[in-house]
Amino acid sequence: MFALKRRDFVFGFLSFICSLKGLTCSQWMPVPPQVNGSLGKNVILPCVFTHPKQNNYKGVINVKWMKSGELIFHCNLHNTTNSQDDVNCTDLRSSERLSLNGYPKKGDISLRISNLKFTDATRYFCRVELDYEKCSSKDMELNINAPAQILSLSLDLDAKANSMMLKCIARGNPVPEVKWTSSSGLLENGLIKTDHSNYMVISSVPFSDQNMYNCQAVNSLGRDQRTFPPDYPNCFGLLVATCFLGCLLLLGLVAFFIDVIKRKRSVQGVMLQQIDVQRDQTSIYQANETVYANVSTYPVGCETRQDDVYTKGMSLEGGKVDLIPGPQNHKNPNRPCPRGNPPRPRGPPPQPHTPLPP
Repeated sequence: MFALKRRDFVFGFLSFICSLKGLTCSQWMPVPPQVNGSLGKNVILPCVFTHPKQNNYKGVINVKWMKSGELIFHCNLHNTTNSQDDVNCTDLRSSERLSLNGYPKKGDISLRISNLKFTDATRYFCRVELDYEKCSSKDMELNINAPAQILSLSLDLDAKANSMMLKCIARGNPVPEVKWTSSSGLLENGLIKTDHSNYMVISSVPFSDQNMYNCQAVNSLGRDQRTFPPDYPNCFGLLVATCFLGCLLLLGLVAFFIDVIKRKRSVQGVMLQQIDVQRDQTSIYQANETVYANVSTYPVGCETRQDDVYTKGMSLEGGKVDLIPGPQNHKNPNRPCPRGNPPRPRGPPPQPHTPLPP
């Protein structure tokens, strides 16, 4: 309140000084009474000044913008240069949303506000200070327009009534109107509680789990609506499709591992069969060797007697060596036994020994 009074005093004083010189600030700093902007968009607050001495002015130009009596933006430059790069501007709100849109040397000191918010909606005025003149413009009102938008729709506990309420919060400018419908029909106005505050409206109705509710917010710029409980058909379909694809992938992995196990067992079976065949061949070879080793082709009674050989060998004395007699026919002495190795019996030759695989 004090800031507003101070601003009005300064504005009145400057206007009085200008009137004494034959000029009024409103004559050489005209501004519109109201500027409209859209929420989230950019807006330009126009402000230009003209003065008879401006063309010959060589001093410093100071530009200031006020918001509700508070200095929010300041620029200064020398009027002797021709470049716009020498303009030194400062956003005093540290929001980086304010910038100079005009060129002070040409009398344009318009302000640009980016990404408009509802808090930007208030009264603004511009001020220019020259060495020979200081003057401020009249106030201009910035109005923020926004289509109706529902911010939330959720359950809330009413402590006074000790019951569940369904709360719908919407905003917009003009302030939207909230309408309720349910699966059982329109809701009575006596059951609806509505509060308005700063471009927002809060509306609540008693909740029953037997009904489905619809909240609709409407203003002259648009409309929005939500349903409770929320319906998620697309999400359900996506979940089913995901589960189906996951099952197919799992079945594919199981089939792959089963095939690998079958192939491994098949290879092991072939290797075991080869090992059994090699073992059978080895057994047959060893059996043939045993048979050949035990077969004797000497005539009956001509078998070599080991005891006779060792007995005669032990009777050697004095370095005398007696040759061991060959095999004798003990049953028929008149029939001599053949000398030399007996011939091998007829039959298939033994198979070569094949080493087992590691």
